[in-house]
Amino acid sequence: MNAKPRILFVCHAATRNGATILLLNTLRWLRENSDIEIEILVHGGGDLLHEFKAIGRTTVLRNAAFFLEAFPHGMRASLKPKVESLWLNLLMMGRKFDLVYLNTSAVAADVPGLASRAKRMLWHIHELKYALQLTMGEAMIRDLFPRMDRFVAVSNAVQDTLRSFGVPQDKMDMVRGSVPVNEFTSDDRCVRRRKVLAQLGWPEDAFVVGACGGMGWRKGTDLFLQIARQIRNGVNGDKFRFLWVGGAVKGEEALRFDHDVRLFGLAKQCCSIPTTGNVMDYYKAMNVFALTSREDPFPLVMLEAGACHVPTVCFAESGGGPEYVGDDAGLIAPYLDVAAFAMHLETLRSSIEIRSRMGDAAAGKVRAGHVVETQGPKILASIRKTLAVGGGKG
Repeated sequence: MNAKPRILFVCHAATRNGATILLLNTLRWLRENSDIEIEILVHGGGDLLHEFKAIGRTTVLRNAAFFLEAFPHGMRASLKPKVESLWLNLLMMGRKFDLVYLNTSAVAADVPGLASRAKRMLWHIHELKYALQLTMGEAMIRDLFPRMDRFVAVSNAVQDTLRSFGVPQDKMDMVRGSVPVNEFTSDDRCVRRRKVLAQLGWPEDAFVVGACGGMGWRKGTDLFLQIARQIRNGVNGDKFRFLWVGGAVKGEEALRFDHDVRLFGLAKQCCSIPTTGNVMDYYKAMNVFALTSREDPFPLVMLEAGACHVPTVCFAESGGGPEYVGDDAGLIAPYLDVAAFAMHLETLRSSIEIRSRMGDAAAGKVRAGHVVETQGPKILASIRKTLAVGGGKG
């Protein structure tokens, strides 16, 4: 191993999503606090690409699908992995690394092509069982996981998932997510909240239930709307407003969301805002954060909300959400129990004391244990453990 280890960090996307943002923040910390020579391989372009380039040498792995356009449709699926592997090998020609750091299961297809270029391999897993099986499939998991020297898991739930696929406990490090924390005054929060409510055409005394992230079945967008309908039909339904921040402007999931909002009769109380770089203003407009995911390893959005003193309501058995909420940073409903979730929201609406206490606990929890200053050293320790493993790959 060189005195200054050369590490390739592999990222699945340069778009705004939790895993990419977490990696960016970690890389900035590593650049300032370690002797690592950072190189980056990122899949495709995106509005965060320039931020990767500001950190270190960045190679962009473009979609190789355009090479396949001349082939018959039936042949493309079988040729795609071979073309992508060839394209990766061409980009990486002549380059060797002390370690390859894989970020998310979405880069699984890169493993065979990169294994011969690294002495060690470390995989940061951000997924639970459903997402892993969807992204990789059982056969690929059983093939690739044994090739790793070490894993980073983002929650106890992810560790449990890795164990179910045969990963030994002593090859895992648990490092939960982190987010930047910017201090703000209550006056600043009130100003930003009023601005958002005016933008949405909602009254200043609205009780705002917020959610954030990509739309879809795993994130429970449909459950969010069922909860909104349950609340709307209750005694204090007119006091609530429901806001989902994130997702595409158009597309199948956005159409589904708008369809159900219309047929549920929620148009005056519920809306969505596409993915934005100005998300903190929306957190400051929220009274409660609704984490409606069916499966979520340890979503950064609940930490971002918590940093703004917003408590979280989530479902039990859904991943990292209950681990974070515990008994002080919000409330936990039985898995997919929409009525219980709605009751928790009403509890927090009706009691300013409970809401404030849990919001303050969330903010304290984030500041104490979910910032890069506490989590960055854990990532660095895992990297060093991996570099110290005997019997490298060449």
